[in-house]
Amino acid sequence: MYYSRTGNNRTIAKAIAEKLSADIDEIVDKKNRQGKLNWLLAGRDSRAKKLTEIEYQKNPQDYDTIIIGAPIWAWNPIPPLRTYLQKVDLSGKRVAFFICSKSEAYINMFPQLAEMTPESEHVGNFGIQEHRFLSEDYSAELDEFIEKIK
Repeated sequence: MYYSRTGNNRTIAKAIAEKLSADIDEIVDKKNRQGKLNWLLAGRDSRAKKLTEIEYQKNPQDYDTIIIGAPIWAWNPIPPLRTYLQKVDLSGKRVAFFICSKSEAYINMFPQLAEMTPESEHVGNFGIQEHRFLSEDYSAELDEFIEKIK
């Protein structure tokens, strides 16, 4: 399960799904987040902890393990992710998170995401800054994350 405005988290989600032979699903935000103005508004919505209208296809109740990826905006979980986590019941599920973001603020997001899914078993986290994602080989770190999930 992933949300990706720029495609970075989509790329990571696809790599994880391929390595685990897992299903993949996208959280679609019905609000337009493309372009500079909408990017700024997205940051405002994140800071305000707003929810948004989303769509997704897969029912998480059909799975034991849910791997969820998204960026962070303005040092907060993004509205599509916040909405997803409030909308679905992940109680008793094995949950892992991954984040690709412009800053290292993702490090502080993992405890907050765990708090948002208190009835889940948290099995791993993977975070990477966008500049490293775009220019460095992070496959060993991603493989280590995947091994925790297996």
